[in-house]
Amino acid sequence: MNALSFLSSTLQRCFVAALFFCGLPASAADAVRSTDIVAVELNHRFVISTPGICEQLSSDQYAVVELRIQGQLTPLKPMDCNPAATGYGLQFFMPQLDGSDLGTMRELLVGSPWKDAKHGFRRDLPYSLSVTTAAGGVALANGILRLQILRPSYLLLGFGFILGVGFALLRLGRDSGLLRDVTDLAVRCRSFSLSRVQMAWWFFIVFASYMWLWLVGEGIPTLSSQALGLLGIGSATYFAAASVDATKPPANSESQGFWSDILSDAQGLALYRFQMLVFNLLFGVLFILYVVQHVSMPEFDGNILTLMGMSAGTYAGFKIPEKTQNAAVAITPAASADDVSEDPKKAYSAGA
Repeated sequence: MNALSFLSSTLQRCFVAALFFCGLPASAADAVRSTDIVAVELNHRFVISTPGICEQLSSDQYAVVELRIQGQLTPLKPMDCNPAATGYGLQFFMPQLDGSDLGTMRELLVGSPWKDAKHGFRRDLPYSLSVTTAAGGVALANGILRLQILRPSYLLLGFGFILGVGFALLRLGRDSGLLRDVTDLAVRCRSFSLSRVQMAWWFFIVFASYMWLWLVGEGIPTLSSQALGLLGIGSATYFAAASVDATKPPANSESQGFWSDILSDAQGLALYRFQMLVFNLLFGVLFILYVVQHVSMPEFDGNILTLMGMSAGTYAGFKIPEKTQNAAVAITPAASADDVSEDPKKAYSAGA
């Protein structure tokens, strides 16, 4: 069966080679056609004009067509052969980069979109179209693919939505109990909670990154396991801190300012809180920079998640022996009126 499949494939390639070397017009078989600039958008079809190709190539032979972008072979194959503005051409489909066969070429095709902001977020990519047969390769066309990386209107809309969510998070965090401890004090007087701030921090970073990838790729992006892990660590830290606080009376300590609240415990500034804050800021900024530069969710080393988990575990562990701000006020023993009335000596000593 394998021998028959190999023989059939070989005969097919030889047949295609005969067609291209014998039947194709001289303009396509003997010389490479240099086409005009081809406009390409993600999740859209595009046509590369090649006159005479539809008569020489059947749909079951599209597998032998190769499209190279910047010299690298892509998995893109023709979908159909339709008339184009300058004649017949092969029709291709440019999928979203995330989750497709082009995922490995993301850096090549998109890279950092900000480099092409002055060109309207369009990038010119040289391409070559050829047919590979058993007898060799036949060049069909070459030219420039003008890829629209993202649309400025989508960019403004997405950034507006991200800024709106960020503003709402900051405003609610300041004016409500969203980021504050649960106490008996008025909401604006409560101290800020480090675990709630960490949870909100990673929520916003993952949300903004997801929105950015959706804008660039014009499709539903893939959420990396590291992003889920960081969200899980934030949620677990808040759950552990809330569980510890539930076993103790409310502190009822007034807020001393945002930074003082999240960095201090009952004894003052705490090293474990400072460590947790620095790690979250560091890896949060690195997360955002990676998404913007590489247009994909980062794949952090597993040890980073372990480090974040250890930092969160240290924070939750140190919350257990924390003393509450409501330390009992010591009352000096004093003679009561009843004791004075019962014993005149006590009254005399008390008066002395």
